[in-house]
Amino acid sequence: MLPRRALPDGPITGLGAAQDLHHGLLAARGEQQQTGASPSAEQQRVERLTQRATDRVRALQTEADELASRERALLEEIRRLDIDRQIKAEELAVIDGDLAETTGQLEDTTTRMAGLEREADAQRSLVEARLVALYKMGAPRYARLLLGVGDLRAIGRNYRLIGSLARRDREQFEDHRQTMADLQASRATLETRQVEVAALRDAARAARQALDRTIASQTALVEEIDTRRDLTAQLAGELEAAQQRLETALAELAAGASPAASTTALALPLRPFRGQIEPPVPGEVTVPFGTRRPPEFGTTLAGGGIEFAVTPGEPVYAIHEGEVVSVGTFEGLGTLVIVSHGDQAFSLYGYLAALAVHEGVRVDQRAELGTAGVSPTGTPAVYFELRIDGLPVDPVEWLKP
Repeated sequence: MLPRRALPDGPITGLGAAQDLHHGLLAARGEQQQTGASPSAEQQRVERLTQRATDRVRALQTEADELASRERALLEEIRRLDIDRQIKAEELAVIDGDLAETTGQLEDTTTRMAGLEREADAQRSLVEARLVALYKMGAPRYARLLLGVGDLRAIGRNYRLIGSLARRDREQFEDHRQTMADLQASRATLETRQVEVAALRDAARAARQALDRTIASQTALVEEIDTRRDLTAQLAGELEAAQQRLETALAELAAGASPAASTTALALPLRPFRGQIEPPVPGEVTVPFGTRRPPEFGTTLAGGGIEFAVTPGEPVYAIHEGEVVSVGTFEGLGTLVIVSHGDQAFSLYGYLAALAVHEGVRVDQRAELGTAGVSPTGTPAVYFELRIDGLPVDPVEWLKP
């Protein structure tokens, strides 16, 4: 019976079987010598790794070319948008001029409106005074004024006076009506102009803001692509370095000589294969990353990995070549296998029913590690965790879609 151990929360640098990576490599090398592995078998293994590295480097180069093409298109789009922005700036300058002119017209109209209102008030006072005077003369009004004198000359003078007053009254009434009409027209023009000015201002502001947002969004995409291109170049560089080591060893094996470096120590880094990794089992993810598990069996897990639905007894495979650095029983995870992929990258496989590997052995990609079992709740499942730089990451982001 394997001893039960608690899984550490931090980087997996302190696991018992990973205390000395060099010791593990020596153990694996000794195992190869004891089993009498033929150079041809090692040559085939190195050839597989070399081909895998070549395929992935080619895929990364294709991705880099696509990113470069997309970046060129975005930069061209940004240049076009920049020209549009310059055009918009000129249009906005024209609109600003129109707004300034409109503002002046509004101020002039307001001043004129105030003058018209004052003039209307003055005319209204004169008309009202005339009406009051005529009212006081009684109902006959002008006839009483005309017939109230006996002198013909006086009658003529009064007649001319009355005619003059009548014309003046009519003119005053007409001026008053015209003034009121002008005032209403001015008010209507002012209100219409206010709506037009507001529409011009809103349209100019909206156009400028939309253009700024678009340029900012495109610029952010370019920066994101730059970051991805840098990462792709870095990963391709790591793979090319590993590829060169493999090709050197392959040439030495093909020549019948012993490679300068042990072929068991030759491996591909895990990071360049992000998004292209086959899952350890073909089932669906039933427990996502970060889900806390209930405190059962005296332990509570913070959800550093995911769970797959499985058929009990089906094989569980290594996602990438590496060294088995720990095999044991851990609280809440049952029988657990931990594989080191170098550079502080680890994969963990829990809830295993049976084991096909032991500590210190090197495994290839898709090598069988054991068989699927059940979770602590009795559900058929496999626990899978991925740690990069010793810290848990969401495995789904690394697995092939």
